[in-house]
Amino acid sequence: MRVAADKVRVQRSLWESSLARRTSKSSALVATSFILAATLGLTACGAATYSEATGLPNRQLTPGAVNPDVTQSNIRSTICVSGWTATVRPPVSYTNQLKYAQLHSGYNLDGDLNMKDYEEDHIVPLEVGGNPSSTLNLFPEPRNIKLSSYVKDQLENRMHQLVCSGQITLKAAQAVFLTNWEKGYSQYVGPLP
Repeated sequence: MRVAADKVRVQRSLWESSLARRTSKSSALVATSFILAATLGLTACGAATYSEATGLPNRQLTPGAVNPDVTQSNIRSTICVSGWTATVRPPVSYTNQLKYAQLHSGYNLDGDLNMKDYEEDHIVPLEVGGNPSSTLNLFPEPRNIKLSSYVKDQLENRMHQLVCSGQITLKAAQAVFLTNWEKGYSQYVGPLP
């Protein structure tokens, strides 16, 4: 177990060190400004809160985005490689900062601002070529509702399996998440709980 944890820690540090090499203080300032602008944009357009009935994202704020580096022709060297998502997953420091900004701008469930009650989730999951760090693809998904992030995770795993076994195309799998993952769940996993 410790070896696996060390491997994940090494992979995260490789991503973070790669990011650090590619960024500077000025680009960090630009990223922070972008998150602030996104937060102000959420507030200005009246970010919709969730209802108990659904965990679907607000499509005007977070429509989803794909990773241009993942294509149907390279899935065998990207998403279908065990552990690949860890190499592109953004660091928790980034996703927590974004989650905080989103929750405090109104993107929350009934005013709940407790960050532990949400998973900063990718609309199009990394497992099917979702964009790892785009604010268009990350949203605070409630954990404590009937159709929570745990339910969506089952569909993510199923779609990854179907893509990597050649039973469905990458674009078709991405489309499930770019439209309504709850309908996709019913089609590919079974009745919603």
